[in-house]
Amino acid sequence: MKGKNLFITALVMLLAGIVLIILRNSVASGKVVIACGILFMVAGLANMFFFLGARDRQGQARAGAMGTAVGWFASGAAVILGLAMLLFRSTFEGMVAFMFAALLLFGAVFQLCLLVFGSRPVRLSGWFYIFPMALTGLAIYIYTMVPGVPGTDRTMIIATGAGFIIFGAASIIEGIMIARGNHLIRKQLRNAEKEAADAVNKARKPEPESRKSAAESAGAETTSKTDDPETDN
Repeated sequence: MKGKNLFITALVMLLAGIVLIILRNSVASGKVVIACGILFMVAGLANMFFFLGARDRQGQARAGAMGTAVGWFASGAAVILGLAMLLFRSTFEGMVAFMFAALLLFGAVFQLCLLVFGSRPVRLSGWFYIFPMALTGLAIYIYTMVPGVPGTDRTMIIATGAGFIIFGAASIIEGIMIARGNHLIRKQLRNAEKEAADAVNKARKPEPESRKSAAESAGAETTSKTDDPETDN
């Protein structure tokens, strides 16, 4: 994932977590289902029109054939899921805990992939693995909640908001450290290339002007002697 996209995603998740915790007393399962349905539909449509429809200067799709196919499938599935959540809200109200748990678990997997693969060639500290572990723990906690118990929705919203904040804050910190590491690596590569170029230029350095002038003078004297007819007689 590009640094800019990672930062935007992290910022959105961080703000969403803060909003969930602030509105923990007024957010019910039914409102969550409606909000999620609208979010899925908007995200799917936006991906269709803005990202999948993007073209380069040659008029070709920016995504490859496989990426375009997967993108259209995922976008269509998101729109259909969002529409179903709006039409069959009562059916999905009992699945809110499962959806939140799955979302946090996906965030944990994303964080793990970012630490193992996405940060290369930069190596982040092993302490960052605390974040996916915390997200996994929150996902398990939310999934094991018993629906219908008073206070369950409030606790679930708080736990989900905390998970979103952890994901957002961790992604921002990791993005900053990855950017700094990549900048340092590029700087070292530029310095190494400059040193190699300087070494090559020194090896190909022309003769000093004094030696060059002496050689030209000797060549001129030899030519004048050869061309002088009195010298030949």
